[in-house]
Amino acid sequence: MNEKMKIAKIISTKQVVINAGSNAGLKSGDKLEIIDKFGTDPVIDPDTGENLGTLDLPKGQLTVTKTYPRMAIAESPRKSSLPSVYNGLPGFPTVQKDLNVDPEQITGGFPKPSGEQIKVGDIVIKRS
Repeated sequence: MNEKMKIAKIISTKQVVINAGSNAGLKSGDKLEIIDKFGTDPVIDPDTGENLGTLDLPKGQLTVTKTYPRMAIAESPRKSSLPSVYNGLPGFPTVQKDLNVDPEQITGGFPKPSGEQIKVGDIVIKRS
């Protein structure tokens, strides 16, 4: 997946559309991360003095729920409303956290950590 993925549309406080889909290798269940910006403070190797790069500043986590050839719908992760030991177990209620989206950019159209709001054009990366 060499192309840069970005937020293409904000459906709601829980769902967004990514400008990459099955043609780019995305599939339902893939974990994504919205990046505020790529850090500017370099990490320096203490032994060699080499610049190792910068750390990404994350805005939010996503899970791909539906793919199309050139786009995908992704949403905020669901978590159990009970203690973490119950997370992911069938039959236990889950809650879905709101994404910190810019409310003016919510356009709907589909059934329903930096502190910066998520906006159309934000970079999205696939997590391993």
